[in-house]
Amino acid sequence: MCYEQVVEGLQIGSINLPFFKLQLGMTREPYGFDGILGIDFMTAVGLKVDFKELNIKHD
Repeated sequence: MCYEQVVEGLQIGSINLPFFKLQLGMTREPYGFDGILGIDFMTAVGLKVDFKELNIKHD
């Protein structure tokens, strides 16, 4: 089950995104990780995934 909520701001490191829609659900127990950054977040803040180098770059 997943809940959707708009938050007034989301900050990860130096990246700040005001008024962002989150989808909240259980991931730790069934999957072993805390969360997922979706492509909507990545494009909104200018992140690029380099699958060859296996890293993420911020413009």
